Amino acid sequence: MSSFFRRNTEAQEEAWRDEEQGKSLEDHCSKESRVEDVSMDLSFTGSSDDSYRYSEDQRDEIKEVEKMAQADTKRVARWRLAATFVLLLTAFSVTFTSYTFLKQEEKNNFETAFDQFSRTVSDAALGQQRDIREALDSLSTTLSAWSNSDKNNESFPFVTLPNWQAIAKNTMNQGHFESVAFAPIVFRGQEQAWYNYSSANINWVPEAHMYEYGHTERLIHPVQSFHPYFSAYESYGTGQFLEETTSRPFYVPFWLFSPPPISYAWLNGNYMANPPLRETINSLLAMQNETLVRKNGRHNGIPLAFSEEEHAHYHSTLKNSSIQNPHGFVYHPVHEQTGNSSSGVAGIISGTHAWDAALLNLLPEGVAGIDVVIRNTCNQTYTYNLVGHDAFFEGEGDFHDIHYDAYEVPLQLHSYSHADFDNFPGHCLYTMHIYPSCVFQQAYDTNTPEIFALIVAITFVCVALAFFIYDSTQSTRNTNLVHKAAQSNAILTSLFPDTIRERLMHQKQEEQIASSKKKGNLKAFLHGDAAAGGSGKTLDGYLDQPMADLFLDVTLLFSDISGFTAWASVREPTQVFLLLESLYGAFDKIAKRRGIFKVETVGDCYVAACGIPTPRPNHSVAMCRFAREVLSKTDVLLKELEVILGPDTADLGLRVGIHSGPVTAGVLRGEKARFQLFGDTVNTCSRLESTSRVGRVHCSKETAEHIVKMGKEAWLERRSDPIALKGKGMLETFWVNVHGERVPSVASLPNMNNETAAEATRNDIVKHCKPLPGLSEKTHRLVDWNVEMLLRILKQIVGARAAATKHTMRLSSQSRSRQVQKLQLSSNPLDEVREIIMLPEFQKCGAVDAEKVKIPADAIKELHHLVSVIAYKYNDNPFHNFDHASHVVMSVVKLMSRIIAPSHLDQSDKAAASRLHDHTYGITSDPLTQFACAFSALIHDLDHSGVSNAQLVKEGSELATKYEGRSVAEQNSLDLAWDLLMQSDFENLRALLFKDESDLVRFRQLVVNGVMSTDIVDKELKSLRNDRWEKAFKSGNTRDSTNAMDMSISNWSRQEEARDDVNRKATIVIEHIIQASDISHTMQHWHVYRKWNQNLFEELYVAYLKGRMDKDPATFWYQGEFGFFDFYIIPLTQKLKDCGVFGVSSDEYLNYAKKNREEWETRGEEVVAEMVAAAREKYGIKAADGSIVRADQEQALPQEDKPVTPEIEC
Repeated sequence: MSSFFRRNTEAQEEAWRDEEQGKSLEDHCSKESRVEDVSMDLSFTGSSDDSYRYSEDQRDEIKEVEKMAQADTKRVARWRLAATFVLLLTAFSVTFTSYTFLKQEEKNNFETAFDQFSRTVSDAALGQQRDIREALDSLSTTLSAWSNSDKNNESFPFVTLPNWQAIAKNTMNQGHFESVAFAPIVFRGQEQAWYNYSSANINWVPEAHMYEYGHTERLIHPVQSFHPYFSAYESYGTGQFLEETTSRPFYVPFWLFSPPPISYAWLNGNYMANPPLRETINSLLAMQNETLVRKNGRHNGIPLAFSEEEHAHYHSTLKNSSIQNPHGFVYHPVHEQTGNSSSGVAGIISGTHAWDAALLNLLPEGVAGIDVVIRNTCNQTYTYNLVGHDAFFEGEGDFHDIHYDAYEVPLQLHSYSHADFDNFPGHCLYTMHIYPSCVFQQAYDTNTPEIFALIVAITFVCVALAFFIYDSTQSTRNTNLVHKAAQSNAILTSLFPDTIRERLMHQKQEEQIASSKKKGNLKAFLHGDAAAGGSGKTLDGYLDQPMADLFLDVTLLFSDISGFTAWASVREPTQVFLLLESLYGAFDKIAKRRGIFKVETVGDCYVAACGIPTPRPNHSVAMCRFAREVLSKTDVLLKELEVILGPDTADLGLRVGIHSGPVTAGVLRGEKARFQLFGDTVNTCSRLESTSRVGRVHCSKETAEHIVKMGKEAWLERRSDPIALKGKGMLETFWVNVHGERVPSVASLPNMNNETAAEATRNDIVKHCKPLPGLSEKTHRLVDWNVEMLLRILKQIVGARAAATKHTMRLSSQSRSRQVQKLQLSSNPLDEVREIIMLPEFQKCGAVDAEKVKIPADAIKELHHLVSVIAYKYNDNPFHNFDHASHVVMSVVKLMSRIIAPSHLDQSDKAAASRLHDHTYGITSDPLTQFACAFSALIHDLDHSGVSNAQLVKEGSELATKYEGRSVAEQNSLDLAWDLLMQSDFENLRALLFKDESDLVRFRQLVVNGVMSTDIVDKELKSLRNDRWEKAFKSGNTRDSTNAMDMSISNWSRQEEARDDVNRKATIVIEHIIQASDISHTMQHWHVYRKWNQNLFEELYVAYLKGRMDKDPATFWYQGEFGFFDFYIIPLTQKLKDCGVFGVSSDEYLNYAKKNREEWETRGEEVVAEMVAAAREKYGIKAADGSIVRADQEQALPQEDKPVTPEIEC
């Protein structure tokens, strides 16, 4: 190890030995300071000698450079001709080589790309064939199982599958079929029985129509058109259905079909009457267990379930597809016994699919020119051309470019287990052949080789010119070189320490450089001399040695914030950095006090080391103490930060991993040089952190052995479950619990000089307001955070009003009483819902800086009192609780902060501010509107009972009667909150909120519309919103009304119409903000969605256990989420985008919604199973007699009632 790392080691080791004896590092600060002072004095003493030596060296350097310049001039003259020849030869060689290489590279890229895309097409084709077989086999098994079931009296051939359309539709979706049909085998002697059976069970046709279309209007013929006899199959083309007169050993009547047939006359058509089909069926019966594919065609003997027009319309939904394009016809046996292929064939399943439907969406956009040729053994060949997501049918025949035959990718599309399958008639074997084309290759043929070769040639020409100019200017350059060398030396003297500067000097000082390399380079860098890491060469180009060493005894710590990704996804960037700066700032102080070296931070991961850069004998113990204190500090900080950063902040946690071993450390030079660690110890420590648990210190066996060696064996707890680390196998690890030592008390939040006025107000709230009894610690933090959010908006209200009126806004008590009395409230808030809420027009007077506004202490106390009582009135439901309300408030505040202006607006002048007002429909200019939105979010589920409005109406509750069975919970929440706000306890707060009656009326209208917007079930409200949306955003340009507001319109009625349009859009945006925020968990990170989804499930499960819900939510939860996403969440996020004022936030919500739906589709069933198990473990199971059987008899269901709200003292 270099002497640099041993500097002051003796004094530090003495301090660490004392620390193990009970003394702290702080006791030795004076001793270390004295050592550092001595070192500094020694350094200073030597600096004058070094300066004198460097001055002499600089003068020698100048003389030597002058001499070298003269010698170089002579050498250049002698080698001029040789250099010219070499330069020309090199130019030609490099140009030719680069051209050849790039041409070959283009060809390789073409071949690689085709290989990748051909694999994609092959995989898709094989996947489709597999889906076809699996789908038909599944339907066959279902039919056999139904026939063999003891629960019905049906058996082959007299089988009609219940819910046929639903089952067949699943088969069609799985196998990508246009149609699916089932035909039983009716043997001779069963004809009359089949006629009777088919006539009695024909009702499956209208039932299928009702399931698929909701009506039977597509049935073009009445039931009387049904023929209770076998009809000749070839007569379908004429529209006449003739009775089958040929006596056959068995018949295969057309029976079940999907999509539902449009005529009863198609039923009982005999497949055996058609010679080609007869061959296929006979082969299928002979082979028993094979899926046969017939010759391509349009109908091929299978009647269409829809008309020609409908069939053509179906193909129009497939881009570039046509009814005339080839179709595949697949036939599969239905065995008499389930799973027994040797039990005999009881029926035939047939399916129809279009070949081009399977070739769509295989290539990315922009990729074109791949030919797919489909051949079969029935002498049919079809060619498709793939262009991006589309597949174009080129026609019947092989139309691929024969020049690309060498690139052919053949693919067999059949898979038969029967040995003699090719000897049976009536079916075809299909193969697919994939070829590139000239169009595809042209995408990879560029003029890059020619351009690059030309550039290389021009470059060499320029170099040659520069070379000749160089010779003529050599003497001038030599002179400049001397001066530049002197200037460089001066710069190095001012920027780099002595040891680094010495390594950049002349080659003659190489021995001195070698001896100085081992001096304090690394430690100087760690103390701030970052420039030392940027030097890699001497002035003459000689390489120096990197600054790096191997440390054998080091303990590393990796810590990671659990849940950070999901938490950060719903926060503003400034809030994310505030969290990280607060935590890491505290960690840095602890590390500095305990002598721990901070290596770096990567995202939410904090990396520290002990034993670097100076070795330390008790490195493992010191790191454990540091980890213990960091965990304790994190818990305190997160709880305090929750008041600033909002809900779920305190739910974060820290995972810590510790590992000891050798580490390579040094300065990696270059741009932004820094100190770095390398080695297996680093990788192992990172994996230990990833397998740790929140709030625990996870250490390796190596670290544990060192802790035992240091006499701290009591700290260790063996981990019960061995962990598997990549490249390490199963490892034995330990938990570290530091016992018997006091955690140093440190300030809660790091002192920040830039403390905002909002934070100062928060401190005043905490200082002057007493907590409301009965609320949890977490709820108190949420109350403080909500007060802070509302207080910020309240300051904007006061500031804007003060700027507009230039006098106080405080109303007298009598004035406020009259103001409240003037409001004529209807019996039900639902009657007050307005289509348009009139927002104030733009005021050009500007506004006072909200940060400078001082809110009176009594108003702050009343606001805190109001939010506290609201929190208390929330019931302890798993979902509809105060935590959920705070989450909604956070989303509302975020969305309002994301309402953006056009990028071309300059907001520094009043004209631009006016355009911003119009662009955002006036929302950004009216802080009272913003306060109403946040207040609506806070109260929207107040006193929620944990059941739906429909259940309250069904139970005949008093609330349902009072509110006439509409929006029961929402109206109740609004009435309770409004009555609370209008109490005399909040006069000072109302005085700041409402300047006059118009403010109070507008606030009431905003709150009513906001809270009522959370009822998404009421049909009348939904109709009102849909009609309003059509008026605002579907009739012409969404910005026409906004532009109209800027124009000077003489017609007063047109001005009013334009203003109404803007306010209508503002009302829509406000309601959409609250609607989206109410379900914002579905539009956020998967972990956030997962948490709140489980809470909602538990709430409904509790209602089910109490008998307040008919169905167990577990029975419909998985499928129900798809409907919620498809018919409400995703359309709502799309509307947020269509509003045009949310910028990237609308895309963020839409993307998260789509990702969560995809994740739910993948993992939803597993998640539901976990939620069901957790709910049953927590709340019990409902027995058949209605009683609740609990896993833990002491577990109680959430309380329904609360005691009377106690008084609060502020």
